[in-house]
Amino acid sequence: MLNSVYNKINRRNLLVSVLLLVTILVPGRVHATAEEGKELFKANCAKCHMIDRKMTGPALKGVRDRWADSTHLYSWIRNSQAFLATGDEYANNLYLEYNKSQMQAFPNLTDADISNILLYIDAETIRLTEAANVPAGGGGTAVAAEPKDNTVLYIILIAVLLIISLILGRTIGYLGQLSREETGEPEPVRMPVLRNPRLRPVLTLVGLFLFCWLCYAMYDSAAALGRQQGYAPEQPIQFSHEIHAGINQIECKYCHTGAEKGKSAVIPSINVCMNCHYVINQMSPGTDGYDPATYTAEIQKIYEYAGFDPENLAYSNEPKPIKWTRIHNLPDHVYFNHSQHVAVAGLECQTCHGMVQEMKVVEQAENLGMGWCVNCHRQTEVNFSNAFYADYRELKDKMDKGEIEAVHASDIGATECQRCHY
Repeated sequence: MLNSVYNKINRRNLLVSVLLLVTILVPGRVHATAEEGKELFKANCAKCHMIDRKMTGPALKGVRDRWADSTHLYSWIRNSQAFLATGDEYANNLYLEYNKSQMQAFPNLTDADISNILLYIDAETIRLTEAANVPAGGGGTAVAAEPKDNTVLYIILIAVLLIISLILGRTIGYLGQLSREETGEPEPVRMPVLRNPRLRPVLTLVGLFLFCWLCYAMYDSAAALGRQQGYAPEQPIQFSHEIHAGINQIECKYCHTGAEKGKSAVIPSINVCMNCHYVINQMSPGTDGYDPATYTAEIQKIYEYAGFDPENLAYSNEPKPIKWTRIHNLPDHVYFNHSQHVAVAGLECQTCHGMVQEMKVVEQAENLGMGWCVNCHRQTEVNFSNAFYADYRELKDKMDKGEIEAVHASDIGATECQRCHY
């Protein structure tokens, strides 16, 4: 009897344990497949499709509902041209709607891969819908309030304290005068501050300090002449490096094509912008810190400069140059070559320009002074994998033998005056 009860309890506990395990693991697996689908979407679909609007191909929002049979959708994704041969009406109409543009075949995608992609599309559709329904100025992600500037309050408080101190000082002096009149004491002789022998050492030290401070301030101002660390001017278009280089992970050298090839990194032309914005004509909702309406209006400015009509997808007017305000600007007597640092030394853009991928408004992150450059040359090790440094193979051999720990740029003449001032 006891064994029977014991076995029932064990079976019940086992069943409860299995149900708990399923409850815990199933949502996690759904999340994992959606994440896997995101990576597959980026690798295979993102260059032609967007979730919520047309691109080279149709918007993928509601793609399951548009296909009567899910097996047809899977066959279409895997090989669209082969599926068109079946005569499917919806597939052929879609093919004609997009001017017979052939979709790339993906024979390598398994049914599980396609299922994961569709799960990601469903999850992203829900996210974009929720973001679009959040009313402006309320709901959504809470934004931390910026700290208030209390400078005026502090000034008023200091002024009140000074007035109180002045009143107290005058009161004490007046009471002292009344006391002396009452007792018949003579009035003290007031000596000018500058003639007081006890204060002369203090005044001398204060004067010396002020003189040294003025000399340092003059030197520092002269040395900083022309430098503009923190400079972030207003531009004709509110271009966000955070969106392009950060969120969308566009390679810096895609836009700044001269960084690997020559002296200047080159400010991209309007044609480079239109490579993407030919089809991307509005800001996606749901990006933290960005108002879709504001940045969609900024995209319209690109079309005005390009002379492009987004409605008809055609160029209707003559393009106009965008008058960007230059931010990083070295003096004329300084020579700097981007390709030497990017292609030869292998430096990342962030080394000199800061965390550009996090900047909504790009600014000059470093002072770019001579001392800053010289320190970098003293600390940066030579990249001997580049054929440019073949002439310094003796130093490489010494390093390989352990005779020297490392070879820095300063060891091959990077701190010589004529390298930058010729």
